[in-house]
Amino acid sequence: MAIKRIIPISSGKGGVGKTTFAINFSLALSRYGRTVLVDLDTGTSAIRNAVDVPIGKDLYHFFRKGASLNECVTTLDTKIDPEDRYRKFGFVAGPMHLIDEITNFGAGHKAKLIAAINELHADYVVLDMRAGLDSNVIDFLPFSNSGILIFTPHLPSATLAASDIVKAILFRKLRLIFSKESPFYDTLGGRQLDYWKLINDLIDRVEDVYDNSIPNLDAFADDLAQNLGDHPITRTVQQTLDEFRVHYVLNLFNGVDDSFNTAVRPFIENLTQNVSARCGVTNLGWITRSDMIHQANCNKIPALLLPHHQAKKAAKADKAAKELDDLRVAIGLEPTRRATKTKSSLSDSTDHLTSQLNVLKTMFDQKKDDDYFANFDYTSQRALFTMKNRRPSEFGDVRVYSPKEMLSTLFAKSNLPTTVDWSELE
Repeated sequence: MAIKRIIPISSGKGGVGKTTFAINFSLALSRYGRTVLVDLDTGTSAIRNAVDVPIGKDLYHFFRKGASLNECVTTLDTKIDPEDRYRKFGFVAGPMHLIDEITNFGAGHKAKLIAAINELHADYVVLDMRAGLDSNVIDFLPFSNSGILIFTPHLPSATLAASDIVKAILFRKLRLIFSKESPFYDTLGGRQLDYWKLINDLIDRVEDVYDNSIPNLDAFADDLAQNLGDHPITRTVQQTLDEFRVHYVLNLFNGVDDSFNTAVRPFIENLTQNVSARCGVTNLGWITRSDMIHQANCNKIPALLLPHHQAKKAAKADKAAKELDDLRVAIGLEPTRRATKTKSSLSDSTDHLTSQLNVLKTMFDQKKDDDYFANFDYTSQRALFTMKNRRPSEFGDVRVYSPKEMLSTLFAKSNLPTTVDWSELE
């Protein structure tokens, strides 16, 4: 079975309900295909503590006992899922206790786990990433999109940190493109060291938050365009920014105004001013604040497994399905393609903010009476629609790529000549 999509769920900081979302989103997705949730927040054992079922094997057995990752998948039993509604759902739990080599795995363990994730027997693989940003988060994220970012109106610092994830992904890709290991490097001819140093110095200045000479990646792309004109390297950088997709879900949603002003606005402003305004931004939905979800977490039962009136739930699901065609037009799953020459960051920020506010208003008008069951169903349908109608690289990806694999893919698509004439720079 080939994996249709691997979708990381991440957040800039803890406390936004990331794991709760990951579990219930995976359950909702499993109604449409075999879904495996992998706990990569291994220091907390969060998933095993939220789903009260016997666990035979987990990541301890994968790393220490030679079990395959497929053998470590736990499914739900009839006690927690008596109607067998989520029979296509499974999860890989983290170890019961803190084990440093598993929690903070090195390069060898990481490569082994990535290879195993790519071979899971599933249609959809959801990765519950640890909160924050380090190499054990970044290396599991896609190269061309954010996966799903979770933030909430109640934790502004986490919202701002979510844009740092986007920044980290983009810089990882640019550093890969402009590394000496990149096939691009061999196309530069005799002046390759000089020009490679020039470009990497520019990237350093953009990434340095204390250096305001190049405020964001859009300015970096503009500098390259001014020096090189319509050049393959320039086009590669512009394409990297233009085709990057950001997907987010608002958790603990409590109304349009509060969510927009305390979550969406600071996220968009930080993203456009300090990272790039060229990226597409898509709201996949929201999860309404609910005491039932909190109570479910306390009882170690995923919220979607709580008793619910089936007729009401079916009606909500039908409603969500019928709304999807209209909403995707109103919201615009495909962000507007940007021209090579960008507008000012202020104008870009305003455009993004207006678009996102219209999204929230449209969704609220049509879905204000929905409960969290319908929220998760709708979010999963938005995800499925995106997977069906967009390139795999725009939302998650079909595998977790190694840097070498990604370089090979980028170079194959770049249409670079065998040797680049860099005299244009002089």
